[in-house]
Amino acid sequence: PPRPDLGDKGKGCRVKCSVCNNSWYQSRDRLFDIPTESHDMIPANKSDLNRIARNLSRDIPPSFMGVNKLYVGNLDWRTSSDELLDFFETNAKKEGDSDDESKVAVCDVSIVMGPDGRSRGFAFVSFYNEVDGKAGLACNGLECNGRELAVREPNN
Repeated sequence: PPRPDLGDKGKGCRVKCSVCNNSWYQSRDRLFDIPTESHDMIPANKSDLNRIARNLSRDIPPSFMGVNKLYVGNLDWRTSSDELLDFFETNAKKEGDSDDESKVAVCDVSIVMGPDGRSRGFAFVSFYNEVDGKAGLACNGLECNGRELAVREPNN
């Protein structure tokens, strides 16, 4: 729907963020231009938008990045963050659980890229809780896209 004209008298409208549903009142006196000569508008990464959507569906703040981070090495350079997320959600099993409700919940996947934009062959995967992170460690040695993954706790 079209937005009401802000007009000369500072009329405004309620604006709502499409990602986090936060809303605010926007009026002419609160508008400002972004200087395009010194600032670049860069669209958010698809993986970040997906993480935010997963967080919001769990009533978790959009900025939450997970609690248990794992290093994943020996990745095929063509592996995407979505493929790696699916790999862990499919293959990581919580100890003692065998039903489908015990699926591991991956919060974020960050594949490290080189200056040329190509994967450097490793990534960091974070989980919503420590139990899921421990289950993710069990994926060490499993095959993903033809490569045997090295999964361990990060050095930092």
